[in-house]
Amino acid sequence: MPAEMWRQLRGWFATPPAAPPPRPDLILPEADGPMVWVRIGAGYEQAGAGESAFAPALIQLLAQLRRCGMQIVVSQAVGGPPDLSTRGVAAIEDAALSSLLVEGYLDVIDPRAILLIGTDLPRALLDAAAVRSIPVILAEARFASPRQARNVPRLRRSALSRVTRVLLPDSASRDAAIDLGARPQRVEMTGPIAVTREPLKYLEAERAVLAEALSGRQLWLAVCVTEDEDPALIDAQLMVLTYSHRALLIVLPDNPGRAKAMAARFEAAGLVVAQRSLDEDPTEEVNVYLADDPFELGLWYRLAPVCFMGTTLSGPTDAARDPFEAASLGSAAIHGPLGGAYAAEWAQLDGAQAARAVDEAAALPQAVVELLAADQAATVAANAWSVSTGGAGVSNRIAHVVRDIIRKNAP
Repeated sequence: MPAEMWRQLRGWFATPPAAPPPRPDLILPEADGPMVWVRIGAGYEQAGAGESAFAPALIQLLAQLRRCGMQIVVSQAVGGPPDLSTRGVAAIEDAALSSLLVEGYLDVIDPRAILLIGTDLPRALLDAAAVRSIPVILAEARFASPRQARNVPRLRRSALSRVTRVLLPDSASRDAAIDLGARPQRVEMTGPIAVTREPLKYLEAERAVLAEALSGRQLWLAVCVTEDEDPALIDAQLMVLTYSHRALLIVLPDNPGRAKAMAARFEAAGLVVAQRSLDEDPTEEVNVYLADDPFELGLWYRLAPVCFMGTTLSGPTDAARDPFEAASLGSAAIHGPLGGAYAAEWAQLDGAQAARAVDEAAALPQAVVELLAADQAATVAANAWSVSTGGAGVSNRIAHVVRDIIRKNAP
């Protein structure tokens, strides 16, 4: 066969050269410093985040990354580009994570590191990052328990094993991540990313007077209790009194207008009630002190080592209080299965063993009795305080891990 014909045949059967990946039109930050792509995964939820708003704790994290000298590109898998106006930070539309589009994004962004927030492990992005030797850091991923993790497909296990560093919010997620295939030496428990909240205010002079008057009595608090939760509260206090006959329950109803009816209901159960709004004092014979002013919550959280957060056993949850109010003032919180607007906060506290969850009203009395044991309450309260005050420290730790990895991989 003539040589010319061979050349024609080879041309017909040859694989055409691959088209270059499409280059997206992205507006990138122009500040100095290495570029980091921060991607917020689908399913990542945090209080304060919506379709156009960005979670305050994540803004805090971006600020820490900038302080460490990095330029930031942020995308989120759901909700479109976040609304940001911070120097050195640019928001972009998230890439449809096919291999071709990921290549185009990486060509334009040219990141020195990728920080994934949440449990999303996009395989196309991990594959492309591995080829380009771009380190990938996973943070704020709440994994299932190790037992549940065994049912996760093999594909996800192998993906997690390729992550450069895994920074997790709690011990349960750490154990599950290792069971999922993360290399133990790459895993670190940092705690959750959370905004440090300002504790509720209270008058120290008033706290000191009440603390002296109530000295030697076991105190516990119930906040924003709904009408349907009253029976569980009555049962709990009656059980507590069998262990400590001087125990005092301080209770705030979900609606101050319900105070009179609540007092009557508790008295019908054989409990002695005093009402703060009537200037009645919690004397020795009083079992329940009804305090119906929510502006005094900071005082009661500070006095009571244990509190039940109402609306969580039986809604409606409209009157629910932020559980970090209790956490920041040293009160160990008990809650039911209804998270309402604060589901993410409860997940943070539960994951850090910084709260006590009960599945039903019948479990509340035993939970209160157990947590009123000084060592139990102190452990939960200490964990809660660490979570509620450590958010800035966690953001700082994540930012420094990213910075150090970039420096280590510098050409």
